[in-house]
Amino acid sequence: MKSLFFVTMITLIAVACNNSSTDSVEKADSTNKARIDSSADTSNKTAIAADKETSEFLVKATDGGIMEVSLGNIAKTKGRNASVKKFGEMMIEDHEKANAKIKDLAAARHVEVPARVSDDKADMIKKLNTKDGKDFDKAYIDMMVDDHKEDIKEFEDAGNKINDTEVKQFINSTLPVLRKHLDSCTAIQQTLKNKGA
Repeated sequence: MKSLFFVTMITLIAVACNNSSTDSVEKADSTNKARIDSSADTSNKTAIAADKETSEFLVKATDGGIMEVSLGNIAKTKGRNASVKKFGEMMIEDHEKANAKIKDLAAARHVEVPARVSDDKADMIKKLNTKDGKDFDKAYIDMMVDDHKEDIKEFEDAGNKINDTEVKQFINSTLPVLRKHLDSCTAIQQTLKNKGA
């Protein structure tokens, strides 16, 4: 009887866990909020305390960076236009560097960042991956233009809100790279329009 009770309890716990949110960004945000709210972890005196704005920025930047690398890999293989392929390679290289720096900043602050993209971004990647040829090139570059405009705004806003000096330095050193990406993908977008691609 006791073993049946334990099996039932374990099954109910497993079902409850499976019904909870699986979105990696939501999980990271929830964990970080609990850490900030409790402020109970005093075991690591070398950790830098992260406030809400800093932890949210690091989570969101990680989500975006992982998406950029993933889409860059797709562009490298599925892109038809040489400029699109080259842009994809630049996204991989630049965003892998940025992702590594974000991971270090997050670890030093005990901020949990997602290991994979959010459900929304996963859907965007999946949708884009269904396209081929000219359709892929256009959709990818259009997405990159919109995404980099949004990223620049988010980084600028975070730079104005965040007090953490090291995170601010990362933001200030990354903004020129994001602007370079926007200039590049905007030029490619115009070229594709002129070619009717």
